[in-house]
This record gives sequence, structure tokens and C-alpha cells, in this order.
Amino acid sequence: MNVRIEVKAASTLVILFLMIISAIVGGIISYAFTIAYYTKKPQGTTLTITDVYISKENTNLFTISVLNPSYSPTDATISRIAISLERETQLYDVIETEPSIGNGIVVPIGESKNITCIKIKKDNANVTLGELIGSYDFAGKNIIVHVFSQDSAAANIRARVPYVKLDIAEKFDSKFSFKTFNITLTNSPQSEVNITLSDMLIGGVDAQANGTIRGTVIPKGEHVCFMFNGSWHGVAKTSIIVYTEQGYVFRKEIELRNVYVAIQNVSFDIENRDYFNVTIFNFAESAHYANLTMIKCRLDNGTYIPEKLCDPPVGIAPNSTVTIRYDWNWAKYRGRSITIVAYFLQDFETTSYTGITPPPIIVKVLNETSVFNLQDKEHFNITIQNHASSLEAIKITQIKIKRTGQLLNGTTEVNPQLPCGPIAPGESKTLKCTFDWVNYIKNYDDRNLTLSINVTTNTAPLISHSFDFIFILPVAELNITSVELAEVGEMKYLNITIKSKNYSLWNLTLAKIIVTVQNLTVPLEYVFPKNQALISVGSEVVLLCPFDWQKYSGKDLTVTVVSDEHVGASRVYHIP
Repeated sequence: MNVRIEVKAASTLVILFLMIISAIVGGIISYAFTIAYYTKKPQGTTLTITDVYISKENTNLFTISVLNPSYSPTDATISRIAISLERETQLYDVIETEPSIGNGIVVPIGESKNITCIKIKKDNANVTLGELIGSYDFAGKNIIVHVFSQDSAAANIRARVPYVKLDIAEKFDSKFSFKTFNITLTNSPQSEVNITLSDMLIGGVDAQANGTIRGTVIPKGEHVCFMFNGSWHGVAKTSIIVYTEQGYVFRKEIELRNVYVAIQNVSFDIENRDYFNVTIFNFAESAHYANLTMIKCRLDNGTYIPEKLCDPPVGIAPNSTVTIRYDWNWAKYRGRSITIVAYFLQDFETTSYTGITPPPIIVKVLNETSVFNLQDKEHFNITIQNHASSLEAIKITQIKIKRTGQLLNGTTEVNPQLPCGPIAPGESKTLKCTFDWVNYIKNYDDRNLTLSINVTTNTAPLISHSFDFIFILPVAELNITSVELAEVGEMKYLNITIKSKNYSLWNLTLAKIIVTVQNLTVPLEYVFPKNQALISVGSEVVLLCPFDWQKYSGKDLTVTVVSDEHVGASRVYHIP
């Protein structure tokens, strides 16, 4: 009786267990047939960036891992990798990778590819991630890495770059020296690494640091100072670039205060052979004074003459000049090239200036303003001097009209005849020359005439020298025939009578009258309206000029009239 009951109970449990298993299996089969209508295998390739590895100890590169899932239908070819700052649209292409992205990087189905990114294009430069962090304000920010493929939609992932900051503080003191400067580097307390320097460059400046840069460690929150020796004179802008062993590159653009000085002129006074003058100009763009300490001079054979020392130094303000007397007897160094350099307290020097000492023979025209006379239009008289500083006597051998090449006949057109001499140093000779210079003015409509005068030394070997002299040919002669005091009502005037000589060639247009009062530094000037005051050849005009002559009683006046043609005349008048 009891046995039957136990068998019946066991059978019931088995049946219940089988029913549960059947329900589970049936549900699974039913789900499998039902879900097939709603779930499909992906039709295209889908790339995924699974990781970005950035080492704060080596930012010369970073690595990304890209997965092509096993359910992708095809292999994927990566054609482009770029990065951007989070929430910004500017993309920076990665242009150098390992393996190379040049022809694309293939990621097979079901595989992951590690790609090392090395160079990134920023504007027109190829940089590393470390340079973006140090020089372009990427430090501590989130970046987005983008992977592009023609076979897949773009893949993106966010990553954070290390925070590393280096402050660059420079000291270029142009008032002290253009050959030294200091640079202080400070590693930010918030930096994530201690910085190890590998190099430092200063654009346009060849300088050496007073200590070893490579291997110098700058812990977080600490600084190091380097003093450099090297000329930075003339460098208006420069870049300080700091390289580190961790790959960070820091840069700073700076403008430098400068001083611009040049030798403007070197002049020799032929009357004084014991020295010459050097004129030095400090440009208006200069930041401050330049203090001249020395001038050096080198002859064309490389020999230096004794330098000119300036003790104390001579200050030259911006936009001003100073002329320095350089004591040296140049009498025996004639026609020689000399190279001159000026040196300054601020440790810089000018570019070299080349001058020429006076030639061994110096010829002058003594009657320069009266060579051509309107009363003799077919001749001119020229007085030629062999200057006292010339080394030997000369003979005049040739006179030529430079523009036309016409040679005056030394026998028939020059008196005394050519060659004429000898003319010893300090002596002169007057020559009367036949030449229709009025016809020259008409033919060339030009009042400027250049005479080329050739001379030779008087002793063997005969050496020729040529000298050019420029003259302005006269076209009219004016004369102030009278100056009278006039008074009309309460107004006072000068009544000035001007006459053009009968032998003048041109009618003239009077431009102005200048009245200079004795002991009065500023002259009084009266300008005539354009083309209003005309005077023809041989005629006379009277001009009435307002002038309170009563104020200057007992003083002398110098009245000067000037024409547009640069013809003038003067007369002195004493006010009673």
C-alpha cells in the first residue's frame, strides 16, 4: 500500500520536471524564430577606436588602437587620422604614422591595429603632440581623435593630454649689452612631469649658454636661469624655442629693443692734412642713446692706423648725429681706400664704411661764380688752381664740354695755349677760352654745363688726372637801383626799383623779396603771386613792399630779390 503511494509521487515529479524543460526549450525556439524578423547582421564595415595611449614622459608620439569587428562584411582601409580640441571644429591631420598612412592602413575583419601617430600638420608646420601641448595651448585639454575610412563611418574617441607648462622669461637689456642676455625657465607647479631639457634655440642669434642645457632637469614648481653670450644687435623679432627629452616643445615670440647706428660720412678737409672727420648717425627708430667708445680705421693693404678712443664715451641720441675728429696725417696716403668701423659701449659696432683719402693732385676753380659773363657770350675765363696740398706741379692738357664731348682747341681756343704749365702747388693760372655758351643754352635748353679738365703731373712718370666742374650758365642780370622809404596814410612801405640789364638773355618772373634787418635773426619775406611780377630784358620795375621801417631806425637793411629762374640781386640800405 505504502509502496504504491511513493511510486505515484515520483512519477508526478518527473512529469513536472519534463514540463518545465519543455517550456524553456519551446521559449528559446520561439524567440529564435521571432527575433530573426527584427535583428539583422550589419551591412557595412564599422571601425571602432578602442584606446588612445598618450605617455606624459614621451609626447613625441601617441598610439591609437582601431578595431574592425568580426561581424564587419569587409576589411577596412584607414585613409585619414586627425585630432581636434574638444568642442572645436578645427581638424589637425596626422601626416606621419607607423605603419605609414600614405597609401592607407588596412584593418582586416575581426582584427585590431595599433597605429603610432608621430607628426601632425598645424598650419604650415609639421609638429608633434608635445609641441601642440607646449606651444599651442593644448596642455591639460581633451582632444578628439578622428579616424576616417572610405569603407566605414568615421570613428571618434576622446582623450586627455598631459598638463605641462613652462614659463619663458627673457631679459635682453640693450642699454647694457647687445652681446649678453638671460633666459629663465620655470616649470609650473601644476605640471604633471619634471622637465628635462634637450636644447634651446634663439632665432637669428648665434649664442652660447654659460651652462649645459642638455640634461638639465627642472622639477615641478622650480626654475633655472641661463646666461647667453652672443650678439643680438639688429634682431628686431625672435623666437625662443625650448626642447625637452619628454617631447614637449615650448616657444615664445618676442620683440627686441634695438639701436640702429651708421657711419653717415667721412670727410677730409684739404686745408688740414692732420685729421679727418667721421659723422655718425643714430636713427630715429633707435630705442635710446648709443655711446661711442672707439673708431677703427684700416687701410686698403690691411694695415690699421691708430684707433680713435672716446673717453668718456660720446652719447648719440636717437635721430641725431655726432662728428668725431680722427687725428691722422693723411698727407702721404693719397687716393687710398680706408675702411672705418665705430664701436659702442653697448657691445655693438656699425657696419663698415669705405672712404677715399684725397687724391695726390687737387685742382680747384677759384672764380666759380664769374667764369661765364653775360657781357661776353662767346668766351669764358676760368682760373684753375693747383691746390697747396697737391704733391707736385701739374700741366693743364685738355678742356672738354662733357655733354657734347667737344674739345676746345688748345692752340686756337685756349689762351694761353695747352698744355699750360707747370703750375706748382698753391699756384693758379687763368685761361681765356673761346666757346659760344649762349648757343649751348639754346640747343639743349639747359643752363647746367660741365667742364672736364685734364691735367698731368709734371715729372715722370706722367700721370693723368681728370676733374669735372659744374656751372650754372647766367641768363639774366638784375640790379636793385634804389631803395626808398614810402608812407601812404598810416602804412609804411619800401619802394624798391629793380632793373634787368640790357645784355640779359631771358625775361624773368620775380618770386620774392627778402628783407634782412641788422641784428634780426629771422628775415622778412614777401612772396609775389605766381607769374604776376614780370620783368623783361632791359626794363625796370618798381615794387612796393609793406614794411614798418620806423621801428628799425638807424639800422641797415639788406634787400634781396629772387626770380623763379634763380637769378637774384641784393642791396644794403641804411634807415635814417
